[in-house]
Amino acid sequence: MIGDHVKEMRMKKQLSLSELSERTKITKSYLSNIERNISTNPTIDVIQKLASGLKVHPSVLLNWKEDRKEFQDTNNSLAYIKYRINSMDNRQLRELKNYVDVIEWKRKKVPLSGLIKYI
Repeated sequence: MIGDHVKEMRMKKQLSLSELSERTKITKSYLSNIERNISTNPTIDVIQKLASGLKVHPSVLLNWKEDRKEFQDTNNSLAYIKYRINSMDNRQLRELKNYVDVIEWKRKKVPLSGLIKYI
């Protein structure tokens, strides 16, 4: 159910109900009802607000299997990368940025002493 996905993603991103409520402009009580599967049929508008607040694509909240299969079939595609980035929390995004910085450093072939600014 969608409530399970919302709660799982909120917890993964270390957000409180209040923080998610502020991000989405959805009341804390309604968010709680969604997470506890009391409100099981939120509108498309609510799903879009939740997805935006959690920084994921709406299909992730809806757990559409075909989207995941499509991305698994194209592991090296930009779509797959975007899909994975949208599900990362801030710590994971910082770690990814560090990897990108090292890749850029390698491309520039900067002397090893120059790597310090990327770390």
